[in-house]
Parts: sequence; C-alpha cells; structure tokens
Amino acid sequence: MIIPLYNTEKYIGACLESVLGQTHKELEVIVVDDGSTDGGAAIAEGFADERIRVDRGPNRGGAAARNRGLALARGEIVAFLDADDLWYPEKLSEQIGVLQGDRDVVAVGAVFHYLSGDGRRLLGRAGEDARDAAARERLQRGQLSPFPINSCLIAWADTVRAAGAYDESLPVVEDLDLMSRLALAGSVATVMRPLGAYRVHSDSLSARQHARMKMFMRFVEQRATARLEGRPALDLDSFVSLYRLTRAQRRRDGAARRFRDAGLSVMEGRYVRATALCAAALVARPSYTLRRIAMRLPVGRTTSAVRNPLATGGS
Repeated sequence: MIIPLYNTEKYIGACLESVLGQTHKELEVIVVDDGSTDGGAAIAEGFADERIRVDRGPNRGGAAARNRGLALARGEIVAFLDADDLWYPEKLSEQIGVLQGDRDVVAVGAVFHYLSGDGRRLLGRAGEDARDAAARERLQRGQLSPFPINSCLIAWADTVRAAGAYDESLPVVEDLDLMSRLALAGSVATVMRPLGAYRVHSDSLSARQHARMKMFMRFVEQRATARLEGRPALDLDSFVSLYRLTRAQRRRDGAARRFRDAGLSVMEGRYVRATALCAAALVARPSYTLRRIAMRLPVGRTTSAVRNPLATGGS
C-alpha cells in the first residue's frame, strides 16, 4: 500500500497505526515522503515494523508520489491512503475478498465516514456502488467519484499500471482521472459499509481552491468523455486558456462553495456563519442544497454519493 506524505506530521502516526491494525497482515507499506519540511517522515521511520519503508524525495506532488510508490510496490494488489485519513481494521480484508471473488472487478472502494481536522466524526458517509451500467458510464466519463479514491481504492497493480497510473500533469483531481481510466478496464465495486474515515478540514486543497478544482474537474470530464466517444479532446493548456464559465455555472459553483464552507464552519464551531452560508446556498440552488443536507442526516439511506458536482444531476 502507498501513502504519499507531505507536511502531515500531526496525522501520519494515527494513519500508520490504522494500517498496522488491519486484520489482513500481509502488508507492504510504502510511505513516499514528497519533500516534507516537517517531521512526518521521521515519525514514519520511527515505527518498528519491517513492513514499513519510507522513500524520501523532492516535492513533486501527490500524483508523482503515488506513482513512485507504485513503481516500488511488489505486490499484485495495490492500495492507496492519504496520510491524514484512517482505515478501520477490516478494511483491506473485506475489499480484497471482493476483488479476488469477481474476475470482472478491477478496483474496490468502500463507504467512509467523515472526520473533522481534530478527529471528531461528522454527520454523513461517503460511498456508493458503481457496478450498474449507468454508474459505470459516469465513471468512464469522469463524472462520478464513488468513494474517497486516494484513501479508499484498492486495485490490481498491473491494471493501474496498464491504465497509465496517475497523470502527473494534473495538479488536482488526478484521482478522478485515474478512476475514469480504470472503469474502462472492468467493474468498480464498493463495500457498502464504513471501512475508514476521510478527514475534511480547512487546510485541504478542495477547501482552499474550490474554483480551481472545479476547472480541472471539467477538464477531466471533457477528456474522459472524448476518449469514450473516440474523438480528440483539448489538451490541458488549451482547455485552461479557453475556460469560461456561463452564468448558470457560476451560480451552481457558488452554491456548492457556500455549502462546503458552511460545513467547514460547523466543524470549527462557527454556527452563525454556517447558517448564513447554508441559507445563501439554499437561495441559489434549493434542490441541490436540500439534497446535500439530506445526505448528511443519519436517517434514510445508509450511504451518500461522492459525486462530481459538475455532472448532470450531480451535487
């Protein structure tokens, strides 16, 4: 399994403990230090477990760090985990059972809980199965992220390599791009119960650069759709140079940003601000906001989708 590490010393210890606590004990844990300037790599090196090895290198970004780990990995199954997230003990054993039990399945995810930056469990869960034909097509078109990919995904290592691994030219959403290519090779399954926890905090890239992430999500979608339909797509530089939002897109993106900021404000205990932001999102996009609120409630369906907000009918 591969853990890219960049300046997350306050989380890496708990992350590695959750890995070593797996009921599946045959592990090769590769921590790729991506030019960190804090003490995270030293913490990882301090674990007295021969299954862990730390590879130190210059800062090249998360995609390059994951690809470096993939190049070093010796196992036939590869798993990914971000250094600030956690796995529950049965995570790997349940996913491996699914992967090995169905020859059509090339990758497996799971439902994940949400955690605040200080480790509190938050309302809502992330994860949906994507094995039906409609969901698989949305995956192939870069329109669906069925679970927190970079901390949840396990797959056949050779399939990931054959798909081209992570695209290092993408500064963000490289996981969505990889998933669109894996879905061309076979089915993507999800263990439909919580097997880990995904940390959401104000330091995350998606919180700090919401508009930029939206742009790259749109790029991944147009490229994946062109690939599926057998036609040429714009390269990244051309796409960025021509990128313009319609008024409707600005309204949708603004509502999504306000709703996310409201959630972050709740985590930080800023409830008045959270209420105001949620109300603004509700005015801009009532159906979207009500659906997102319902997905956070601990009633009804047991899981909620992690969708590309740009997809038709998506969040």
